Amino acid sequence: MGIYVAPNNSVERNGGSFQECDINTNTHTVTKEYGRYCTIRDHENAPPTSKPGRFWHQIYRTPDNTE
Repeated sequence: MGIYVAPNNSVERNGGSFQECDINTNTHTVTKEYGRYCTIRDHENAPPTSKPGRFWHQIYRTPDNTE
């Protein structure tokens, strides 16, 4: 499972594609996924979700620049 981030929290160096979802924070499992997606760049804050209490779950991590 990828990382999950609450709205307005930074993803640090884990930018990528994220899907809005409900998460059981005790077991760190996704309980429901929604059809909203976003792209968050490294060191940016996550955008707001459509309803309070939801999170952004990472579905693809952008590779780091190796140059």
